[in-house]
Amino acid sequence: MRNHNGFAIVACLMIMTILLMSGMFGVQKSSTELSIVRNEGQILLEFYDAEAGLVDALENYKTWMSEPFLLTGELAKNAYDSTFTDKGGTPVAAIQARCIENSGTPVFGTPKDDDPADDVPVLAHIAPPPAASGYSMLYFESRKYGVTATSTDGNTQLQVGVWKVFNKF
Repeated sequence: MRNHNGFAIVACLMIMTILLMSGMFGVQKSSTELSIVRNEGQILLEFYDAEAGLVDALENYKTWMSEPFLLTGELAKNAYDSTFTDKGGTPVAAIQARCIENSGTPVFGTPKDDDPADDVPVLAHIAPPPAASGYSMLYFESRKYGVTATSTDGNTQLQVGVWKVFNKF
């Protein structure tokens, strides 16, 4: 009992084991954190790509809201499908626009689940101008459209509803 030989070695081994385990835990935790940050960055990049496509479609609405598009009225074929590219010509987002109309008819795919542009709300396409818009209900009418932007990976989809005012005459 009075012999303490070997106690120091056992204590050192226990301390080294504890330090090794805490080091391994730290490495694993930092590796997990790096994966989380990498995935979050990818998700943000896809969101910004889809948002850039959506903003471009809204700013350059004359590319999709052309005369043939407007003249087809509420028909299911009233749809626009395009790709938004960056300055280098790399596809960034898929852009789709369609009339918001009462029937909810799919325009891009069959069945309806195939395409995000088909998931716009079912509303009347032609309606009075929005309240407080400054347009008279007597002389003007608004038409509603849904614009969908999907990132190239397909993981991020953004939709926005837009309306345009037309003369009734």
